Amino acid sequence: MSHPVLVIGAGLSGLYASDLLSQAGRRVLLIEARERVGGRVLSQGLPESAHRVDLGPSWFWPGMNPRIERLAADLGLGVYPQHSRGATALEGPDGQVHRQSTWAQSPSSYRIEGGTQSLIEKLQQRIAGKVHLKTGTRLLGMKLRPHALELELQDASGRWTQQAAQAVLTLPPRLTAQDIAFEPAWPDALLRDMRQTPTWMAGQAKFAAIYPQAFWREAGWSGGGMSHRGPMVEIHDASDASGEVAALFGFVGASPAYRAGIGQDQLAKQALAQLVRMFGPQAATPLWSGVQDWAQEPLTASAADQQPLSYHPSYGDPVLPSDWSERLWLAGTERSANYGGYLEGALESAEEAVKALSARWPQAAALTETT
Repeated sequence: MSHPVLVIGAGLSGLYASDLLSQAGRRVLLIEARERVGGRVLSQGLPESAHRVDLGPSWFWPGMNPRIERLAADLGLGVYPQHSRGATALEGPDGQVHRQSTWAQSPSSYRIEGGTQSLIEKLQQRIAGKVHLKTGTRLLGMKLRPHALELELQDASGRWTQQAAQAVLTLPPRLTAQDIAFEPAWPDALLRDMRQTPTWMAGQAKFAAIYPQAFWREAGWSGGGMSHRGPMVEIHDASDASGEVAALFGFVGASPAYRAGIGQDQLAKQALAQLVRMFGPQAATPLWSGVQDWAQEPLTASAADQQPLSYHPSYGDPVLPSDWSERLWLAGTERSANYGGYLEGALESAEEAVKALSARWPQAAALTETT
């Protein structure tokens, strides 16, 4: 068994769990269905620029999110507060725009220099040579054997099996219940609860645009805005710390069905037209723009996630059947009772899973070595 621990999913939680396990001397195989790592963390922008705009999660709160703060510092990443100086633009249903003084956010949210993707890249660099990473590899099923887990995997070459003494599963609960076959089967009540657990931000879409300069700041706007007309309902400044790489981004309020119906090109045109209405004609000609619709990503969203959340769900770690609980641990932001839905939750759940796994390691390793 060349990789006694298998981690499923190379998003933030899976990468961090793999990093913690490798630091503890474990041999880890990390698999990811996408051809890239990061999961719902995605930052894009101009190829020649170090600054990228977050099309997934953007913010953390120092003091309130100690793990993200500590990890960014450990990885040598700079952080900076969300820009909010200037007036907020309020757009009514008729397209009329009004100015409102921006209230200072307390505590202020912070961004990571280079985009949240920088966190992913630094973690990937840190585990390189220590953790075996296979992208383009999907988990299809998992069987509990007397002395190991047997996982059925699929990549471009076909289906294959991998045994592991222990595993950490970081997939969203709904996708776990929908896509993974377990033998012996998990209780119906547990699977039903997982299907009813919303995948954070899975129904959302973001639009972002990068400009030659922050013209909105020059006109006294903060870059923040709210709209009753759309397609974006909430807009923020997404520039770098200095403001030299100027950017805006917004959360799209139009439904996933509408977005899929008009296509991303038309959605981008509508979003740019909205930015022109709210911040002036210079918004019409960005250097770069992009749309990320998470509801159209089958490795993120299920059919049940097509309706964006209007509330913050209560998350937590479900109790696995006792025979599974000695070999399999669940992680991911939806598993965090304290920070569910946040970057901090992805880290917290990874820490808890690795801690529980490590407590069982001598027993699991001994059983495996006897086979």
